[in-house]
Amino acid sequence: MKSDRRDTLRIPDSRLVTEIVCENPAAASIVNLSITGIYTVKPSPRRPLGPRKVQLEIPLPEASETIWAMGEVVFDRVARRNMGSGIRFKAMADCHHRLLRDLVEYRRQEVLSRMLEELKWRKSLAKHPSPFSAPPPPLSVDTVKMYLNEDPW
Repeated sequence: MKSDRRDTLRIPDSRLVTEIVCENPAAASIVNLSITGIYTVKPSPRRPLGPRKVQLEIPLPEASETIWAMGEVVFDRVARRNMGSGIRFKAMADCHHRLLRDLVEYRRQEVLSRMLEELKWRKSLAKHPSPFSAPPPPLSVDTVKMYLNEDPW
């Protein structure tokens, strides 16, 4: 029995892609990706959709390239305003597969690096008697910079 679940590492991502179904393009946003497939979110369609073949256009500004792939929608999760689709890659050029593999590995290294930084910070936090005397948490791209002790007036 074939599983609908991906058994490879999924990496969070938030880039826009184009899904082309029966020559009708539609914009979608990637939630996560792996070397075997992606999970996308888009506005809910007006008609129910079943299993279908999808052509994907995935931009990679990091490499100044666009990945073209054929995929098969394995499942849809429909909500009131949006729909999530699990898409398994079926065909892709070798050079695009290498680009995708490199992207997934690069993102994996980023995630592991952030996790290691946080573990080190938590370990150093445990050495302090008070959290107020401990060093601040590590900064990341998602960190909102707060300027304490500054009067805005």
